[in-house]
Amino acid sequence: MYSLPQIFARQLNPGVVLTQELNMKIFKYETLNREQSELDDEIDKIRKKQDNIEDNLAEALAEEEFQRCQNGELLGTPNEDELLGIFKQHLSRVIDKLASKYERKIYLEMDLRKMKTAIEKDIVAANEETAAANKDSV
Repeated sequence: MYSLPQIFARQLNPGVVLTQELNMKIFKYETLNREQSELDDEIDKIRKKQDNIEDNLAEALAEEEFQRCQNGELLGTPNEDELLGIFKQHLSRVIDKLASKYERKIYLEMDLRKMKTAIEKDIVAANEETAAANKDSV
């Protein structure tokens, strides 16, 4: 099926047999862990895209201001509200994507923490059952 993650394998006593339910919890934990890793990769890509857009906007605005200065136009630079509008126009979709990815990441991290705790409790119970069975058989 799959190999047991080290984080849980270290907690198991020798001879412990995992239940089907515990195996499924561990499998689901690993699946969520992979999803988290993929989500981190997606966030990195979106961040790079955001950086690229910001750099391009800053460069375009600087070039526009340079051209105005060269033409002798001292007035006419965008005010704060106009700059905010420009950035919103170009970055709103990227920011919305990032917000949804980070929201998913938060819920995913909470699910992973809960699942890890539940798995660890089940492992302790399995260890105790095996220890009791070994004690009775001696």
